[in-house]
Amino acid sequence: MEQTKPDLIDSLLRQVAAALERVIAKSTPLSSELSVSAEERRDRLDVICMQCLAIGEAIKWLDRMSQGTLFSPFPSVDWKGAMGFQDVIAHQYFDLDEELVLLICEQSIPRVYEAILQIQRDRSALTE
Repeated sequence: MEQTKPDLIDSLLRQVAAALERVIAKSTPLSSELSVSAEERRDRLDVICMQCLAIGEAIKWLDRMSQGTLFSPFPSVDWKGAMGFQDVIAHQYFDLDEELVLLICEQSIPRVYEAILQIQRDRSALTE
């Protein structure tokens, strides 16, 4: 059975929220003073980058499917940055600055996550 456009949007929003939760969980020990081995640090950064690739691609799809209307109520969120970060990871993976990745995880990811949750709540309220 083929998904309708609203169902596909809701599905992508759930997947993005789950990926953002994973990024937050994996980045927290790296940003704190907790001792993490070099190998675990690299593994966590790999997970973060893979999730950010998926998040950026999904945000691009969501923006296209909604013709830009899904994210417009959240002008304080850097949606273009979220989409662009995916491109940076894809094309400059071996040259990524770990500190920049962690800064994005600390400062930008929580805002994107909160906006995605609010979009989900707003969409859910429309169907009730």
